Amino acid sequence: MMKTTIEKGNWQFFEKMPSKIYMGIDCSSKAVHAVLISSTEKVIGQGKWSSTDKNFSTRFLEIMQNFSKDLSNIIHVEKAAVESAIFIQNPKSTIEIASVVAGVRLLCDQANIVCDPIDNRQWKKQILGKGNLGKPQIKEYTIATWGDIFAEQDWCDAGCIALWARRNKDE
Repeated sequence: MMKTTIEKGNWQFFEKMPSKIYMGIDCSSKAVHAVLISSTEKVIGQGKWSSTDKNFSTRFLEIMQNFSKDLSNIIHVEKAAVESAIFIQNPKSTIEIASVVAGVRLLCDQANIVCDPIDNRQWKKQILGKGNLGKPQIKEYTIATWGDIFAEQDWCDAGCIALWARRNKDE
């Protein structure tokens, strides 16, 4: 893991905030993972907001409140992207993840951050070269690109989503 230079809320910054940053966000029903990259595609920070409460309604509010509070610690976000909810066989899980994605988009909008939803097949195809690659290939790519810096798979995904946001900044 990179040496943390600054911690603000649930953000860990590895170097000073450049004048333009791009944010990638990966959501589950239990957490939001975000990675910040510079215009030169260097990882400059990451954050995680989670809850272990068993009740989704309570968990959702805790995650959103903490994410909202910590958005004020980042500036100069040129563009953000969040992975769209994927259909899961369990409808309850699909609805929960979709709710977290919607909450993240709303909070980014309220913070004046453009946050585009992106289908996982689209960002995988553009960043990894193939739209149906799995977790091992994503991890492999992030290690080859930035080194073994991410302690959790969701940060690997968020890093690739940040790359998609950077490379599609004008869309």
